Amino acid sequence: MIKPRLTSLLIAASALSACAAGQNAIETRAPAATSTATTGADCPDVTRLHAAQLHGSWEVELVQAGQRGQLTLRQHPEFSASLRGEFRYGGQRSIASGDVEGGEFNLDESRDGKTLFAFWSGQLVPAACGAEIRGKWQPLAREGQPVLAESDFILRRARGGTGW
Repeated sequence: MIKPRLTSLLIAASALSACAAGQNAIETRAPAATSTATTGADCPDVTRLHAAQLHGSWEVELVQAGQRGQLTLRQHPEFSASLRGEFRYGGQRSIASGDVEGGEFNLDESRDGKTLFAFWSGQLVPAACGAEIRGKWQPLAREGQPVLAESDFILRRARGGTGW
């Protein structure tokens, strides 16, 4: 049986070599580690993280859309195992509601509190120990408004943010 510390070191080494091979690529299915990743025996299995462990502040990056902002997550007021929060990016404020299960992260975004504006679907990055989420932002088409292109997104736990 391999000891947890050795396993963590092997994972970190593999992740770093993957970063060197594709630093500028965004991969939503098997993302590479980032420079903010922390590894070690105390790093949780991201497939076991729950909504409460994602509460706090996150930095938002919509890669192709060229936008940055903030996301604040907390407990959903009606569903204790779910997430509720606020986005602030591109000069807009939005409401976020969603879940995390088995390392999969899904949020619905609404700009008016009534209608769906976009879906956020992604994965927690194992090498980042739950401090990074990567995926796709998919805005919905609106009658009479220009169609927004989907974009890769990266959510990174804000410095000094709370977490697991």
